[in-house]
Amino acid sequence: MYAFYVLGFISIACGAPAGVNFTVPKTGLNYTSDANFINTGVSRTIVPELRDQFLQNVWNLRSFPEGKRNCYKINITRGSKYLIRASFLYGNYDGLNMLPKFDLLLGANRWLTVNINNASVSLDFEIIYVPSLDYVHICMVDTGLGTPFISAIELRSLRNDIYETEFGSLEKYIRRDLGSNKGYR
Repeated sequence: MYAFYVLGFISIACGAPAGVNFTVPKTGLNYTSDANFINTGVSRTIVPELRDQFLQNVWNLRSFPEGKRNCYKINITRGSKYLIRASFLYGNYDGLNMLPKFDLLLGANRWLTVNINNASVSLDFEIIYVPSLDYVHICMVDTGLGTPFISAIELRSLRNDIYETEFGSLEKYIRRDLGSNKGYR
């Protein structure tokens, strides 16, 4: 199933109730619930006092208190180039204020370690990826250092002639916004 596939955009609000679709007014991007992409984990919500500071797509999250490895399966086009963004906002959703550290996998390969250092700071990780299958798995792996979770997953199809590499994926190191008077793009 393709989630709100508009102009090559797949935008998933993790932990949002099944059947929920919404548009974020500031960005105009459409999001859908993650219910059709995963059948494990628990839907949770960040603390209410943080909602005014963040866009609606990260108000909910899916936590994984059980299982070593929990994976999303998202249908895409094999051989096409994608920008994949994974967003994490702990937001003290469990009332424990225990900041987790866990691994994020893209397919069978470790993408990175997610290390939450502040409950009220959102972390976004991006990678440019060319899938060899007609789907991609995005997995959270419990490393014994707190409960893994995820807030949003976004996939953007890219032209195949940009961000060329001889092999492998490209991961974002840093992005600067110079000249914009808006905090988003």
